[in-house]
Amino acid sequence: MQRVVVLGGFFTLTGSFCFSIQDALVKWLSSDFALLQLLLVRSAVMIPVFALICFWRWGAQGLVTRRPGAHVLRALFNLMAFLSYYFAISRMPLVDAISIASAYPIILAVLSGIVLSEAPNGRQILAVIAGFIGVLFIIKPTGAEVDWLGAGAALFGCISFAGLGLYTRYLSRTESSELMLLTGAISILIVALISVPWTWITPTTDGLLLMLGLSVVALLGQYGITNGFRYAPVYLVGALEYTTLVWAAIWGFAFFDEVPASHVMIGAAIVVASGLAVVFSEKPRAS
Repeated sequence: MQRVVVLGGFFTLTGSFCFSIQDALVKWLSSDFALLQLLLVRSAVMIPVFALICFWRWGAQGLVTRRPGAHVLRALFNLMAFLSYYFAISRMPLVDAISIASAYPIILAVLSGIVLSEAPNGRQILAVIAGFIGVLFIIKPTGAEVDWLGAGAALFGCISFAGLGLYTRYLSRTESSELMLLTGAISILIVALISVPWTWITPTTDGLLLMLGLSVVALLGQYGITNGFRYAPVYLVGALEYTTLVWAAIWGFAFFDEVPASHVMIGAAIVVASGLAVVFSEKPRAS
């Protein structure tokens, strides 16, 4: 059991790193292209990859499910989460949007005990709260500077990601990660294709390469986080996903000339420490 939890933590950290790169690319590209166009290219790359993996591992049976309604519901959570999250990133500074969305581990910690009977212990609850305090250090919000439309989208994305995490954990008891990711990508592709007449802008070669790069890191991020929820409790996955904020500060400096202030560094240290505290608190329970 302890090895399984460690494996889930590894998948989560890898997925969070990949998603941080995805977020930076979305912010970079959203000034020239519609969000649904980015999602269209992203899904077009993901679908054949996950379909081939399913077929390779389980044959034609790997592409079949006895729970189509459950996959549709998860796909709905997935669509709402990413559309609102991408919209928030396009309107707000990268760290601000990610900070608001990072509140979802607290929702997970509360709801996982009610829905999945995976209640965190007292030390883990305190560590998750400490992680969110670290988020507040990083964002240092003031009401006069808030883009309320973007903040509202980030908050809605936060709630949707919490629902997606809980339902992924529930559905992974009978369904493969690859099939869940495949059905989620198909749902996004359908919506994106409907919007093509109004949103498509032919990209340059550089723009297309960046979109493909975004799609690859998003694929790896989705695979990592989905397997994180498969192998580890949802509150552990949520706490480790706080590390995305650290990467966001790094990418902000590297690509957007954003120099992290002292309060950002303090917040990043608190976030990392809280994630480690949750992991170490899990060891006695896992054993």
